[in-house]
Amino acid sequence: MGKKKLLQKQMMLGVLLAFGLLSMFGCSKKEEIKDEPTEEKKITVGFSLGTLMEDRWIRDRDIFMSKAQQEGIDVIVNNANKDSDLQYQQVLEMLDQGIDVLVIAPNDCNSEARCVEAAKEKNVPVVSYDRLVYNSDVDVYISFDNTAVGVTMASYLVEQVPEGGYMIISGAKNDSNSEMIYEGVMSVLKPFVDSNKIQILNETWVEGWIRESAYGFMSEELKKQKDKIKAVICGNDSLAWGAIDALSEAQIAEQVQVVGQDADLVACQRIVTGKQSLTVYKPIKNLVEKTVEVCLQLVKGEEIKTDGVMNDGTYKVPYIYIDVEAVTKDNIDETVIKDGFHLYEDVYQTED
Repeated sequence: MGKKKLLQKQMMLGVLLAFGLLSMFGCSKKEEIKDEPTEEKKITVGFSLGTLMEDRWIRDRDIFMSKAQQEGIDVIVNNANKDSDLQYQQVLEMLDQGIDVLVIAPNDCNSEARCVEAAKEKNVPVVSYDRLVYNSDVDVYISFDNTAVGVTMASYLVEQVPEGGYMIISGAKNDSNSEMIYEGVMSVLKPFVDSNKIQILNETWVEGWIRESAYGFMSEELKKQKDKIKAVICGNDSLAWGAIDALSEAQIAEQVQVVGQDADLVACQRIVTGKQSLTVYKPIKNLVEKTVEVCLQLVKGEEIKTDGVMNDGTYKVPYIYIDVEAVTKDNIDETVIKDGFHLYEDVYQTED
């Protein structure tokens, strides 16, 4: 019996030892799981906007934030309210917050070079969004084909008004897009001006893209040469709004063709009622999608395919452009409304 008890004890010890080993094995497995790497750090993009005054910039902000969220990107958005010093301070704050990429739509294409310099000092890549920052060597410039915007506006007008007096109300001189749009316009008008079929009665550049300034300029010109004005080319739809208000007061709005760009809702409403002849539609969704894609590529160090280079005054920077489209009363349903940029009932101001 003594041997039997000894054998039972040995068997019990063996079972306990086996359970102990299993328990240790289980613990080690749990420790291994604990030590597995955590999720990758989320990318944070700083989106610095020079203004939110025009309707289109609000769309840029909202669409950008939505698209970035879909891609798992955090976004810090700041609006400089047309103040370059404020934009610089906001960029410094975003850099201190640890952004991975700076996307900047500059208030002033010259002053904001310091924003790019500050980002480069922290090895943060910079995307110049819609407007080019001059003399700063940004990593990528992504915009619409601004020269094509000017060509589109002028090409339409010379078909509708091949002879007569033209007014040109360009945007802000400190916005790189203004110059490109103007170059596009003049590339079309020049042969007509040279042959004296078209006369440029007067032109101006509107600081800050302020609608009231366009209104004031047009009002003064109407006092001097009301009967000569047949067409007006405006830098954007807000300036077109100001010009049309002045023409309406002079009771000749229906006799003068006015064009602009951005496809603002009020501009589209003016088009369907015949108060504005054309706007240039710039699909912001396409611009945003390309910008978010490039932000991810910059962080990952991937190669970025571009459409060419753009001279920023000192450097040749990689350039990606987005196509634009003319919008008139004839095709508004197939463009901005079909794309969902505006709702049919909003453009035509119908009841639900």
